Amino acid sequence: MRNQDRRRGIMTNQIRRSPRWGRLSEFPDELLLKILSFLPSKDVVATSAISKRWKSLWKEVKKFRYDATPSYPQTFQMFALFIRSRSNVESLQLKLNPNNSRQDFKDLVNYAVARSLRELRIEMLYKSFEFPQSLYLYPQLETLILEKLSLVDIPSNVSLIGVKKLHLLSVRFSSDESVTKLLSRCPLLEDLVVRRSTYTNVMVFTIDVPTLKCLSIDNTSGKSRPEGVHGFVINAPSLRCFSIKDTFSNYVRFGDMPELVKASVNIVCDQPIPTERETVQSTSSKM
Repeated sequence: MRNQDRRRGIMTNQIRRSPRWGRLSEFPDELLLKILSFLPSKDVVATSAISKRWKSLWKEVKKFRYDATPSYPQTFQMFALFIRSRSNVESLQLKLNPNNSRQDFKDLVNYAVARSLRELRIEMLYKSFEFPQSLYLYPQLETLILEKLSLVDIPSNVSLIGVKKLHLLSVRFSSDESVTKLLSRCPLLEDLVVRRSTYTNVMVFTIDVPTLKCLSIDNTSGKSRPEGVHGFVINAPSLRCFSIKDTFSNYVRFGDMPELVKASVNIVCDQPIPTERETVQSTSSKM
């Protein structure tokens, strides 16, 4: 903790001595708050020592970031207390490690939900992740970004009713069906980003979302191809923007996209199933 305090003091002094400091101080509060929203929360708090203006300015920040790598359990507890002291938490971005307590994590999300959370990003280094119950039927959460975690299926009687933007970045699912189940729990979903880096437990990634307007797929970072059929099935009749980069699938099937305005299709199938090759080629030629 002493080393962290020392680093914060050094950072504050560097800012004060910077020739750009004068120009930065001339910026309006609205712009400064936007700049602060891109910093880790510990650095945001450190700016309070810069001047009287900054002492109160940082308290208006509504977007918070926490990185638990490397692990310092006491700092996580301090961050949770910090979130509890805020009146409004618009965005919460968490990079956690396997040593973080699940209950502490759930409590932290619960605090944020109680403070009007609208965006949640979670990276957990492939630890098993279960949605906190406070997110079920919570209408204000519009953006959900999940990265490098193993997702536990959500119960069939709940829904992520407010989520319009969903990013699934190197997320591990329990089965093909678990993908369909998650997407079906987002009745307002409009924007979906999928990045795959492993075929563990999921061979055919099915996207069947009638409300979807924008879809981006990146399947170019896998290390090895599995045996058998593997790829994507896409049924999104309301889609307007579509991008796919795929160098690993041997199975890609598209449904009708009558609303499509913009598309980028880059698919390499070196061992395709013949019927699906025809589907890919005919769809690409139309775009």
